Amino acid sequence: MQAFTLVSTSHQPMSLLSSAQLKMGNEMKPKCSLLVLTYNQEDFVAEAVKAALAQTYSPVEIIISDDASSDRTFSIAKNCVKDYDGPHEIVLNRNKQNMGVIAHTNALVARATGDILIPAYGDDVSYPDRVESIVACFEAEGPLLVHSYADPIDGSGNPTLSRYLKADFFRTTDALEVATSLAHYLGASGAWSRALFDTYGPIQSPLVFDDHILGFRAALECRVSLIRKPLLAYRDGLGLSHSKKNGLDSERNRQQRRRLLRQALAVFEERQKDARLFGLSSNDPISRKLMAALDSTETRLAYYDGGVINALSKHPLGAGRDLIKEVLRDLRNR
Repeated sequence: MQAFTLVSTSHQPMSLLSSAQLKMGNEMKPKCSLLVLTYNQEDFVAEAVKAALAQTYSPVEIIISDDASSDRTFSIAKNCVKDYDGPHEIVLNRNKQNMGVIAHTNALVARATGDILIPAYGDDVSYPDRVESIVACFEAEGPLLVHSYADPIDGSGNPTLSRYLKADFFRTTDALEVATSLAHYLGASGAWSRALFDTYGPIQSPLVFDDHILGFRAALECRVSLIRKPLLAYRDGLGLSHSKKNGLDSERNRQQRRRLLRQALAVFEERQKDARLFGLSSNDPISRKLMAALDSTETRLAYYDGGVINALSKHPLGAGRDLIKEVLRDLRNR
C-alpha cells in the first residue's frame, strides 16, 4: 500500500505548503486532492470509494471522510481501502460528531495538501478519467473553478432525467447576470482551486451549499471553465440539496419555504462579503443587485416569521410588492 492513514478530525488544519512544494511526481504534475465526503450512504459508498481508487491520474491524495454516519457507511468505506496497493495516497477519516456539510468541507480543504480540490460525494460515481480531465483543464485554461457534464442516475443506478443543465453557468458566467442565481452549476461536478479559499476564506454559513458560494467567487474573477463531457454519474434527487415537495401538506410547505428563504438570505449575505473582498463598492451594479435581493428575501421571510410591519418600515418602496407576491405564492401552495 502506498500510504494509508487513519485519522479523526481534530478541527486543527494541517500546515499548508507553498505552491512549488505542492508539485510532485514526474514532470512536476499538479498535486490533487480528491475529497470523498460521506454521510449515511451505506447503499452507495462502496461504488463511490472504488471509483476514487480507480482514477487514472496519479498520484492523487484521496481523503475519504465520513461525517459521523449512523449506518455502516464508514465501515464499508474502510473495508474498500484496506487492501489497496495502488499509487494514490489514502487518508481515511471519521468525524467524532456530525459537523454538517459546510463545516465538513471546510475541514477537508484545510486538511488537504493539493492545489486542485475535487469533491466526490458518497452517492455519486466518478469516472476513471475525472481527475485527469480536470487537471488538464486547470493546466490549459487556468480557471479557479471547473465543472462538467454528468450522467444522472437514480437510486438503482439507472439513467434518469435531470434539470441540472438549466443551471446558469451552462448559459453564462457573467458575474452580474448570475449574482443572485441559486443554481450556478452542478455542485457534484465541480473542482476548485485552493485560491478560492486562500483569497476569500472558508465558507461561513451552514445554510448554504458550496456551489452557491464558490461559483460566485469564480465568476467575480472571470475564471470558470466547463468540461463538455460527463465525468461522473450523479445520483439525482438523493443528495443534500434535494428535498421532495410533492405531497406536502400546507404547513410543511410553509416550513420548506421558510428554509429556502433563509438559505437564500445566507447566500446573498455571503456573496456581499465576497464582493467587498473582491473590491466592489456598494454602488457597483453587482452589489446593488445583491442588496435588492437581500431586501426582497427579508421581506418575503417576514411574511412567515411575523415581521411584516418591520419589513414595511425597513423597505418601504418594494416591501408591499414582495409581500403581495409571497402571499399569492403561499395561497397557491395550500
